[in-house]
Amino acid sequence: DEKWKAQTIANTSELQFEQEFGNSFLGTGNTLISANCLLGLQGHDALWTRDNVHLYQEPKKDNTYIMTVDVARGRGQDYSTFSIFDVSEKPFKQVGIYRDNMISPLLFPDVIEKYGKMYNEALVVIENNDQGQIVCNSLHYDIEYPNVFTQSSVKSSGIGVMMTRKVKQIGCSTLKELMEENKLRVIDKFTINELVTFVGKGQSYEADGGNHDDLVMNLVLFSWFVTTPYFQSLTDIELKKMLYDEQQQMIDDDMVPFGIIDNGEHIPESYKEGGDMWTVVGDV
Repeated sequence: DEKWKAQTIANTSELQFEQEFGNSFLGTGNTLISANCLLGLQGHDALWTRDNVHLYQEPKKDNTYIMTVDVARGRGQDYSTFSIFDVSEKPFKQVGIYRDNMISPLLFPDVIEKYGKMYNEALVVIENNDQGQIVCNSLHYDIEYPNVFTQSSVKSSGIGVMMTRKVKQIGCSTLKELMEENKLRVIDKFTINELVTFVGKGQSYEADGGNHDDLVMNLVLFSWFVTTPYFQSLTDIELKKMLYDEQQQMIDDDMVPFGIIDNGEHIPESYKEGGDMWTVVGDV
Protein backbone atom coordinates (compact mmCIF):
# COMPACT_ATOMS: atom_id res chain seq x y z
CA ASP A 1 0.00 0.00 0.00
CA GLU A 2 1.02 3.65 -0.12
CA LYS A 3 2.20 3.68 3.50
CA TRP A 4 4.55 0.75 2.82
CA LYS A 5 5.75 2.41 -0.38
CA ALA A 6 6.52 5.69 1.40
CA GLN A 7 8.37 3.87 4.20
CA THR A 8 10.38 1.78 1.73
CA ILE A 9 11.40 4.85 -0.28
CA ALA A 10 12.39 6.64 2.92
CA ASN A 11 14.65 3.72 3.86
CA THR A 12 16.25 3.50 0.40
CA SER A 13 15.55 5.96 -2.43
CA GLU A 14 12.84 6.59 -4.99
CA LEU A 15 15.16 5.47 -7.78
CA GLN A 16 16.00 2.24 -5.97
CA PHE A 17 12.31 1.58 -5.26
CA GLU A 18 11.48 1.97 -8.95
CA GLN A 19 14.34 -0.38 -9.81
CA GLU A 20 13.18 -3.10 -7.40
CA PHE A 21 9.38 -2.78 -7.47
CA GLY A 22 8.35 -0.40 -10.27
CA ASN A 23 9.70 -2.26 -13.30
CA SER A 24 11.95 0.71 -14.06
CA PHE A 25 15.38 -0.25 -15.34
CA LEU A 26 16.74 3.18 -16.15
CA GLY A 27 20.30 3.70 -15.05
CA THR A 28 21.39 0.14 -15.82
CA GLY A 29 22.36 0.86 -19.41
CA ASN A 30 24.85 3.22 -21.00
CA THR A 31 24.51 6.00 -18.44
CA LEU A 32 27.41 8.33 -17.68
CA ILE A 33 27.14 7.57 -13.96
CA SER A 34 27.28 3.91 -12.93
CA ALA A 35 24.04 2.16 -11.97
CA ASN A 36 25.27 1.47 -8.43
CA CYS A 37 26.02 5.14 -7.89
CA LEU A 38 22.65 6.20 -9.33
CA LEU A 39 20.78 3.74 -7.12
CA GLY A 40 22.47 5.24 -4.08
CA LEU A 41 21.26 8.77 -4.82
CA GLN A 42 18.40 10.10 -2.74
CA GLY A 43 16.49 13.30 -3.39
CA HIS A 44 15.98 15.60 -0.40
CA ASP A 45 13.05 17.85 0.37
CA ALA A 46 13.84 21.51 -0.24
CA LEU A 47 14.01 23.83 2.75
CA TRP A 48 12.47 26.57 0.62
CA THR A 49 10.68 26.53 -2.75
CA ARG A 50 9.36 29.48 -4.72
CA ASP A 51 9.05 30.46 -8.39
CA ASN A 52 10.92 27.38 -9.70
CA VAL A 53 13.74 27.82 -7.16
CA HIS A 54 14.49 24.96 -4.75
CA LEU A 55 16.98 25.66 -1.95
CA TYR A 56 18.35 22.82 0.18
CA GLN A 57 20.74 24.68 2.46
CA GLU A 58 20.76 28.20 3.81
CA PRO A 59 23.81 30.27 2.84
CA LYS A 60 26.58 30.19 5.43
CA LYS A 61 28.40 33.43 6.12
CA ASP A 62 31.98 32.42 5.33
CA ASN A 63 31.37 29.68 2.75
CA THR A 64 32.30 29.83 -0.92
CA TYR A 65 29.62 29.11 -3.50
CA ILE A 66 29.67 28.53 -7.25
CA MET A 67 26.62 28.84 -9.48
CA THR A 68 26.63 27.23 -12.93
CA VAL A 69 24.06 28.34 -15.49
CA ASP A 70 22.51 26.78 -18.60
CA VAL A 71 20.36 29.07 -20.77
CA ALA A 72 17.41 28.07 -23.00
CA ARG A 73 15.24 30.15 -25.32
CA GLY A 74 12.25 30.35 -22.95
CA ARG A 75 9.73 28.84 -25.36
CA GLY A 76 8.46 25.95 -23.28
CA GLN A 77 10.96 23.35 -24.55
CA ASP A 78 14.40 23.14 -22.91
CA TYR A 79 14.83 24.61 -19.43
CA SER A 80 16.90 27.54 -18.28
CA THR A 81 18.61 26.27 -15.15
CA PHE A 82 21.18 27.03 -12.54
CA SER A 83 22.67 24.96 -9.74
CA ILE A 84 24.43 26.32 -6.66
CA PHE A 85 27.29 24.38 -5.07
CA ASP A 86 29.00 24.79 -1.72
CA VAL A 87 32.72 24.20 -2.34
CA SER A 88 33.93 25.14 1.16
CA GLU A 89 33.80 21.56 2.39
CA LYS A 90 34.45 18.14 0.94
CA PRO A 91 32.50 16.55 -0.57
CA PHE A 92 31.16 19.45 -2.62
CA LYS A 93 27.41 19.79 -2.17
CA GLN A 94 24.54 20.92 -4.38
CA VAL A 95 22.56 23.39 -2.24
CA GLY A 96 20.06 24.89 -4.68
CA ILE A 97 18.63 24.77 -8.20
CA TYR A 98 16.45 26.80 -10.56
CA ARG A 99 14.48 25.27 -13.44
CA ASP A 100 12.07 27.10 -15.77
CA ASN A 101 11.30 26.56 -19.45
CA MET A 102 9.37 29.77 -19.99
CA ILE A 103 11.64 32.51 -18.66
CA SER A 104 13.09 34.88 -21.24
CA PRO A 105 16.89 35.23 -21.49
CA LEU A 106 16.28 38.95 -20.94
CA LEU A 107 14.79 38.32 -17.48
CA PHE A 108 16.95 35.38 -16.41
CA PRO A 109 19.92 37.59 -15.33
CA ASP A 110 17.77 39.23 -12.64
CA VAL A 111 17.00 35.83 -11.11
CA ILE A 112 20.68 34.86 -11.25
CA GLU A 113 21.71 38.09 -9.54
CA LYS A 114 19.14 37.67 -6.75
CA TYR A 115 20.25 34.20 -5.72
CA GLY A 116 23.91 34.76 -6.50
CA LYS A 117 23.96 37.64 -4.00
CA MET A 118 22.04 35.54 -1.48
CA TYR A 119 24.84 32.96 -1.57
CA ASN A 120 27.69 35.35 -0.70
CA GLU A 121 27.97 36.76 -4.24
CA ALA A 122 28.57 33.29 -5.63
CA LEU A 123 30.90 33.02 -8.61
CA VAL A 124 28.58 32.63 -11.61
CA VAL A 125 29.81 30.40 -14.45
CA ILE A 126 27.53 30.66 -17.49
CA GLU A 127 27.49 28.52 -20.62
CA ASN A 128 27.61 31.27 -23.26
CA ASN A 129 26.49 29.29 -26.31
CA ASP A 130 23.55 30.78 -28.24
CA GLN A 131 21.21 32.65 -25.83
CA GLY A 132 23.75 32.34 -23.05
CA GLN A 133 25.71 35.25 -24.50
CA ILE A 134 22.72 37.54 -23.88
CA VAL A 135 22.61 36.48 -20.24
CA CYS A 136 26.39 36.88 -19.84
CA ASN A 137 26.43 40.40 -21.24
CA SER A 138 23.37 41.54 -19.30
CA LEU A 139 24.64 40.19 -15.98
CA HIS A 140 28.16 41.54 -16.46
CA TYR A 141 27.61 44.88 -18.22
CA ASP A 142 24.03 45.95 -17.45
CA ILE A 143 23.43 44.61 -13.95
CA GLU A 144 27.16 44.73 -13.11
CA TYR A 145 27.09 41.63 -10.98
CA PRO A 146 30.56 41.62 -9.41
CA ASN A 147 31.43 37.93 -9.71
CA VAL A 148 30.89 36.57 -13.24
CA PHE A 149 33.51 34.12 -14.51
CA THR A 150 35.34 35.68 -17.45
CA GLN A 151 37.82 33.79 -19.59
CA SER A 152 38.90 36.82 -21.63
CA SER A 153 38.32 40.54 -21.33
CA VAL A 154 39.18 41.02 -25.01
CA LYS A 155 36.98 38.55 -26.89
CA SER A 156 33.27 39.24 -27.23
CA SER A 157 32.64 35.64 -26.12
CA GLY A 158 35.08 35.89 -23.22
CA ILE A 159 32.39 36.17 -20.54
CA GLY A 160 31.26 32.72 -19.48
CA VAL A 161 32.27 29.39 -21.01
CA MET A 162 31.75 28.11 -24.54
CA MET A 163 30.51 24.51 -24.26
CA THR A 164 32.85 22.99 -26.83
CA ARG A 165 33.30 19.25 -27.37
CA LYS A 166 36.51 19.37 -25.30
CA VAL A 167 34.89 21.21 -22.39
CA LYS A 168 32.01 18.72 -22.36
CA GLN A 169 34.36 15.72 -22.49
CA ILE A 170 36.41 17.01 -19.56
CA GLY A 171 33.24 17.92 -17.66
CA CYS A 172 31.61 14.52 -18.20
CA SER A 173 34.67 12.49 -17.24
CA THR A 174 35.29 14.63 -14.14
CA LEU A 175 31.62 14.48 -13.12
CA LYS A 176 31.76 10.68 -13.28
CA GLU A 177 34.84 10.61 -11.03
CA LEU A 178 33.44 13.14 -8.56
CA MET A 179 30.16 11.31 -8.10
CA GLU A 180 31.45 7.75 -8.11
CA GLU A 181 34.22 8.69 -5.66
CA ASN A 182 31.64 10.47 -3.45
CA LYS A 183 33.29 13.87 -3.87
CA LEU A 184 30.09 15.59 -5.05
CA ARG A 185 26.69 15.24 -3.36
CA VAL A 186 23.70 15.69 -5.66
CA ILE A 187 20.49 15.91 -3.65
CA ASP A 188 17.94 17.56 -5.96
CA LYS A 189 15.38 15.09 -7.31
CA PHE A 190 15.03 16.87 -10.68
CA THR A 191 18.78 16.60 -11.21
CA ILE A 192 18.82 12.95 -10.15
CA ASN A 193 16.03 12.13 -12.60
CA GLU A 194 18.03 13.73 -15.40
CA LEU A 195 21.17 11.80 -14.45
CA VAL A 196 19.25 8.54 -14.83
CA THR A 197 18.53 9.30 -18.50
CA PHE A 198 21.88 10.93 -19.36
CA VAL A 199 23.33 8.29 -21.67
CA GLY A 200 26.07 7.80 -24.21
CA LYS A 201 25.30 8.85 -27.78
CA GLY A 202 28.20 8.35 -30.17
CA GLN A 203 31.26 10.05 -28.72
CA SER A 204 29.30 12.14 -26.22
CA TYR A 205 26.46 12.02 -23.69
CA GLU A 206 22.98 13.53 -23.80
CA ALA A 207 19.42 13.03 -22.56
CA ASP A 208 17.77 9.84 -23.77
CA GLY A 209 14.54 10.06 -25.75
CA GLY A 210 12.29 12.98 -24.86
CA ASN A 211 14.00 13.68 -21.54
CA HIS A 212 15.97 16.77 -20.52
CA ASP A 213 19.59 17.26 -19.44
CA ASP A 214 19.68 20.98 -18.58
CA LEU A 215 20.40 20.41 -14.87
CA VAL A 216 22.96 17.74 -15.74
CA MET A 217 24.73 20.30 -17.90
CA ASN A 218 25.03 22.46 -14.77
CA LEU A 219 26.90 19.52 -13.22
CA VAL A 220 29.06 19.06 -16.32
CA LEU A 221 29.99 22.75 -16.37
CA PHE A 222 30.77 22.70 -12.64
CA SER A 223 32.90 19.58 -13.07
CA TRP A 224 34.86 21.19 -15.90
CA PHE A 225 35.36 24.35 -13.86
CA VAL A 226 36.84 22.54 -10.84
CA THR A 227 39.66 21.26 -13.08
CA THR A 228 40.78 24.81 -13.93
CA PRO A 229 43.56 26.80 -12.23
CA TYR A 230 40.97 29.49 -11.45
CA PHE A 231 39.10 27.08 -9.18
CA GLN A 232 42.28 26.10 -7.38
CA SER A 233 43.15 29.75 -6.76
CA LEU A 234 39.60 30.39 -5.53
CA THR A 235 39.45 27.51 -3.05
CA ASP A 236 43.03 26.27 -2.51
CA ILE A 237 41.71 22.83 -3.51
CA GLU A 238 43.69 20.84 -6.07
CA LEU A 239 41.19 18.46 -7.69
CA LYS A 240 43.68 15.75 -8.63
CA LYS A 241 45.05 15.67 -5.10
CA MET A 242 41.54 15.56 -3.65
CA LEU A 243 40.48 12.67 -5.89
CA TYR A 244 43.52 10.47 -5.54
CA ASP A 245 44.99 11.12 -2.07
CA GLU A 246 42.61 8.66 -0.42
CA GLN A 247 43.26 6.00 -3.07
CA GLN A 248 47.02 6.46 -2.72
CA GLN A 249 46.75 6.16 1.05
CA MET A 250 44.84 2.88 0.67
CA ILE A 251 47.54 1.55 -1.66
CA ASP A 252 50.28 2.61 0.77
CA ASP A 253 48.47 0.99 3.71
CA ASP A 254 48.22 -2.31 1.82
CA MET A 255 51.93 -2.45 1.00
CA VAL A 256 54.11 -4.67 3.22
CA PRO A 257 57.88 -3.98 3.39
CA PHE A 258 59.94 -6.71 1.77
CA GLY A 259 62.47 -6.54 4.62
CA ILE A 260 66.22 -6.47 4.19
CA ILE A 261 68.05 -8.77 1.80
CA ASP A 262 71.53 -9.95 2.84
CA ASN A 263 73.92 -9.36 -0.04
CA GLY A 264 77.07 -9.67 2.07
CA GLU A 265 77.52 -5.94 2.44
CA HIS A 266 77.59 -4.08 5.73
CA ILE A 267 74.06 -3.22 6.89
CA PRO A 268 73.72 0.03 8.82
CA GLU A 269 71.81 0.16 12.05
CA SER A 270 69.30 2.53 10.47
CA TYR A 271 68.54 3.82 7.00
CA LYS A 272 66.00 6.03 5.25
CA GLU A 273 63.67 4.86 2.50
CA GLY A 274 60.70 6.67 0.90
CA GLY A 275 60.63 9.28 3.61
CA ASP A 276 60.49 6.66 6.43
CA MET A 277 63.31 5.91 8.89
CA TRP A 278 63.95 2.15 9.30
CA THR A 279 65.94 0.57 12.16
CA VAL A 280 67.53 -2.90 12.14
CA VAL A 281 66.36 -4.73 15.28
CA GLY A 282 67.81 -8.21 14.77
CA ASP A 283 69.90 -10.55 12.61
CA VAL A 284 68.98 -10.86 8.93
